[in-house]
Amino acid sequence: MSKKWQEECGVFGILDTSKTNSDISKLTYYGIFSLQHRGQASAGIVVNHDGQFLCHKAHGLVADVFDDLHLGTLTGHAAIGHVRTPAPNESGYDVVQPMQIKSHSGQIAISINGSILNANELRDSLKEIGAIFQTTADFEVLLSLIARNRVSTDTLEGAIQKMMGEIKGAYALLVMSEDRIIGVRDPLGLRPLVLGKKDDMYLLASENCAFDAIGAETIRDVLPGEIITITEEGYSSIYTVPECDAHKNGKLCIFEFVYLARPDSFIDGTSVYESRVQTGRALARECPCDADLVVAAPDSGIAAAIGYAQESGITYGQALLKNRYVGRTFIEGTQAAREMAVRLKFSVLKTAVKGKKIVIVDDSVVRGTTTKHIISFLREEGAKEVHLRVASPPVKYPCYYGVSASEAEMLPARSMSVEEIRDMLGADSLGYVSLEGLKASTEGALCGHCSACFDGIFPAGVPAEAGEASPHKI
Repeated sequence: MSKKWQEECGVFGILDTSKTNSDISKLTYYGIFSLQHRGQASAGIVVNHDGQFLCHKAHGLVADVFDDLHLGTLTGHAAIGHVRTPAPNESGYDVVQPMQIKSHSGQIAISINGSILNANELRDSLKEIGAIFQTTADFEVLLSLIARNRVSTDTLEGAIQKMMGEIKGAYALLVMSEDRIIGVRDPLGLRPLVLGKKDDMYLLASENCAFDAIGAETIRDVLPGEIITITEEGYSSIYTVPECDAHKNGKLCIFEFVYLARPDSFIDGTSVYESRVQTGRALARECPCDADLVVAAPDSGIAAAIGYAQESGITYGQALLKNRYVGRTFIEGTQAAREMAVRLKFSVLKTAVKGKKIVIVDDSVVRGTTTKHIISFLREEGAKEVHLRVASPPVKYPCYYGVSASEAEMLPARSMSVEEIRDMLGADSLGYVSLEGLKASTEGALCGHCSACFDGIFPAGVPAEAGEASPHKI
């Protein structure tokens, strides 16, 4: 199977229809800053200044990549931005987005959240007809396809629609040309994309929390398979999937609700926070426990822990303190780095846990490194018992759709029983919410879900290089 693991990213786009707002780059900065949880390794912004594209991008957090000087030079009426967490084996400037090219029909820039499964095959076929590539990035393949297709189509949207018929995978992408921004969501809606508005400006983002940050309103989710165009005249759409069926047949990544999305976001009609609370309630019903205190693995376990406490009647309290200056540990590049990050990231409130039976609620267990150390910390500080409850099913399969996770052989649940995992983690008991319980928690969801990391059903297929090691697909 492939050793290359794709990223989870955040995209943001904005176009001022009146061309009067001088703060487009700053608004884009605030937008990608609010999406920082979706990627911490690099950030970038491309601005359209009267048809001239101005770009600044680099490795690092948004606040480190941009300062007032950079933002002051990025003037224009439209922009797209990006934050990214790379695969463990990827490095270099080539992987930093957005990317831009000059084609025969003008300048084009792109930002993408997701993974193109057949990028290597497409790259090879494009090389055979004379295409030249400067990077190894999948998004350069998309730009090449768009530029090639533009020769035989009347519009940029037509070129993108043709590209969608050629690529396989999960993606939400933004394309900026000299007179428009186009948002595209894959036909299954695996990756989220939302449309918003502020004054005379229209916006697109991975999550609506980016709109809240700049005082914009959310209009709606972009439909699976939709190509939405924003110009000075407003916005319009092309539906590659029948509009009436798009949400019904959609397969939004359920890990958005487990971990990836910010709790204050709404995705496809569902509150991320309320979904996590309801998952915690389901977890309490399915995996009860005799304990004195329910605590959360901060931060993404908090809502589920509150739900668990509400349903079980066990007191909810705080026992773990989090260092806010350490990034997410399950997407750190190496195992050694992850283990050190856990030590730096968490500390225990000794008086809260000493002599007590603790239920700790975590959002998920992927490799288990973080969880194992947290349980050890609680025992070191005097916890009488430590019971682990997980607000998602066992992660048994790697993700091919743009979420950095783990090689299959590094996923404990793939080869170990629940009891064996409990012993490995050092917990007194271990319980997972069922997949049915997790899916039921997304009450009001307009879209179905992809739960491939839990059940091995990959609705968009798997890469060819996965070979016989790949799970089944539909």
